[in-house]
Amino acid sequence: MLIDAKAVDERVRAGESLPLAGLLAVGAALDGLTEAGAVVLGDAADDQCGELVGLDIADIAIGAGRAAPPDVVVVTPTAGLAPQRISVFARTVEDAQRTLRAITTRPWPASVRLSAGEHPRIAVPAGVAKTTGDLLAWGAVVERGHALAGHDALVAPPGLLEPHAPPSVRVPAADVFAAPFDDQVALDIAAFLHGEQLREPCADTGTDVVVFGTHLRGQPLNRLFTELGARFRSEVKTAPRYRLIAGATEPGVVPAAGGASLSGERWTISPAGLEAFAAQLPGSLKLREIELDDGRTALGVHCTDTRTGRDITAFGDWRAYLRYLTATRPMSG
Repeated sequence: MLIDAKAVDERVRAGESLPLAGLLAVGAALDGLTEAGAVVLGDAADDQCGELVGLDIADIAIGAGRAAPPDVVVVTPTAGLAPQRISVFARTVEDAQRTLRAITTRPWPASVRLSAGEHPRIAVPAGVAKTTGDLLAWGAVVERGHALAGHDALVAPPGLLEPHAPPSVRVPAADVFAAPFDDQVALDIAAFLHGEQLREPCADTGTDVVVFGTHLRGQPLNRLFTELGARFRSEVKTAPRYRLIAGATEPGVVPAAGGASLSGERWTISPAGLEAFAAQLPGSLKLREIELDDGRTALGVHCTDTRTGRDITAFGDWRAYLRYLTATRPMSG
């Protein structure tokens, strides 16, 4: 084990990105775990995987069952994503998600949802007041029921319902079930209930897009964006060489010598979601590469018609411009 740990350390020093570096693992799918930097202690019987994590002998384990101590996270992915039907056992949802990402062998669908969104519709059986209250405080739309159909997820006390077809995530507070390939939806909800916040999506697909106006969080068209499964990543600023033009429905940037650093939001969206998002933009707006102030690049909403739009660069961002409009609106009465 010490030799394996030293080999991992040398790979990290050499510049390799190893998402499971520092974790001790047992169970199946050993090749994927080793490649991702985990130190593998060996195989284990399916009924021992959860116990080994619960006893702090291993950080993560992979087995065919779902039985585990109450404080162990159990993630059962959509069938076919991993080489065989397995569950991932871990201390945290984040460790389980990183493990699932490392052992996934099947490509994700082009339309995969990369987030549960800010207001997922969740079915919850009666009699779980605390979980319901937590979900409502999070912003979820909670409805009474025992069925996943018509909802983004079904959340129930652990063991209350018969296991649904995966994906599912068990945390001490609840079992979370979602539709096939909506693994990220289940992971995000379970992470919230477990007191975690996942920064990276499980699926290794998607394109970064920067928006500047009505698709921002809290703005009118953000719902259309999140329905495509887009995942909010961070607030960003552009390199100081763009101007912000407000058109009839949505602002966009244009490269300019006398530009400024403009505020926006970076989202990651699936290939199919990106195509749908681009298709619903008005004709005066296009997705083109932009440069951010940290040197990275991403697709951004560009304005291609500067003749009819208003230059609002001086405000720095869309929300500041909206506050200005509100402050200068004539008083009624």
